[in-house]
Amino acid sequence: MAPSDKMGEITRLVEQYGNDVLRTAYVILKSRELAEDAYQETFLRVCRYYDSYRKECSEKTWVTGIAVNVCRDYLRSAWKRKVTVTDDFSVHTSESNTEDVIEEKGEKEELLRSIMKLPDKYREIIHLFYYQDLDIKEISRILKIPGGTVKSRLFKARALLADMLGGEAHG
Repeated sequence: MAPSDKMGEITRLVEQYGNDVLRTAYVILKSRELAEDAYQETFLRVCRYYDSYRKECSEKTWVTGIAVNVCRDYLRSAWKRKVTVTDDFSVHTSESNTEDVIEEKGEKEELLRSIMKLPDKYREIIHLFYYQDLDIKEISRILKIPGGTVKSRLFKARALLADMLGGEAHG
């Protein structure tokens, strides 16, 4: 592939999956700054390994898998073990300030706060399944765990969220 064709493909991947990568990194790392660093590192790796992408999975699965691995590398780093980074985050809406919107915004923020309190292995699963809209097989490939483990973690994560939010878990 010609270098200009490769750069065009990399640019397309950044445009198509950049927001997903940034959100995934933020959910895993719980820090905007680290998420931005992970975003950059993810696309550096995409560029570096683009020629070795064998199309055994979707592009989204491949790019998300790289992002998850970058985030895990950050979490294992010596810096992360010595420094605790947290960001306050909230859901922003551009809708008018009616009572329904305020109530819905509060519910979304409560849900997101609860998701961010989940242990890493459950938070990743919830994010990839509900927010990245990946199926069990794709999540299994990204996290390098069996599909049954993905299903059981998803079930457990739903139960934990239901306990936190005072409701019932729904499949």
